[in-house]
Amino acid sequence: MKDQTTIAICCSTFRRHGGLRDLLESLATLEFTEQRPEIKVVVTNNDPEDEEPRRIVEEWARTNACQADYLEEHQRGLSFPRNRALDHTVDDHDFIAFIDDDSTARADWLQQLLDVRAQTGADVVTGPVAPVFESTPPDWIIQGGFFAPASRKTGRRLDRAFTNNVLISSESIRRTEARFDPDFALFGSEDTLFFRTMTRQGVTIVWAEKALVDDCVPTTRATKQWLIMRHQRTGMCTSVMEIRFRGHLFGALLLTAKAIVWIILGTGLFTIGLFRNEATRVRARCWLAWGRGLILGMLGRNYAEYLHER
Repeated sequence: MKDQTTIAICCSTFRRHGGLRDLLESLATLEFTEQRPEIKVVVTNNDPEDEEPRRIVEEWARTNACQADYLEEHQRGLSFPRNRALDHTVDDHDFIAFIDDDSTARADWLQQLLDVRAQTGADVVTGPVAPVFESTPPDWIIQGGFFAPASRKTGRRLDRAFTNNVLISSESIRRTEARFDPDFALFGSEDTLFFRTMTRQGVTIVWAEKALVDDCVPTTRATKQWLIMRHQRTGMCTSVMEIRFRGHLFGALLLTAKAIVWIILGTGLFTIGLFRNEATRVRARCWLAWGRGLILGMLGRNYAEYLHER
């Protein structure tokens, strides 16, 4: 009988050497209240021509006496390296955790995820992501809470999760044969589709309020333009998902109604924002972008946010 729980902590990386080092150092300091699980860190490099990630992983593994596998994935995009990691780990580990290469784990991160898993029996456990700004952000970003971590009651059921902070039972992946959709590789939201598809097959997802990771927010993302385009892109991807799940006719009717509501709400909030503050006006523009994205997605348009990053 196996004594230890086995966990693969997976991260895909693309030209973020400093972020990868910081992530690995944080994983070396994970703390556990009971028996420590058997952990293997799996790093998938999405730019095999870049040899630095291999050196970083190998040096870290030697220095910290930790198990680490270094993989390479030549196909560019978010979905492919994550699927490579799943194929590499799903048959040999009890759980698979995902975290990003611009994030760091708090010392009790994995223990908190495991505790909530033990309490609820859920297939998937996810938690909040706290921002760490690369430089001091504008006041309106803090005032509007644009990067503030989500807060929910621990154990609350969800219909989705994200790969920046999640623990998944390998059994649920094998049962559903879940993989990240290549069609979303350059657009993003591939993780949303992954988990929404799993929940439609009976997989349970719950929230762990204390399972925190910290996420680096670069200065280039702490801008109005980035926030507005992120909301529009997410709206576009949401349209594609809804049409897949609900069919073209019903999906289009539902999305049209939602888009109209968001545009009306955004217009109203922007009017209020004219007499209030910048944070309100930016929030309104994000709502308008979300509604616009829903419409553009129905028309087959999309925004390859990760085209230049990958």
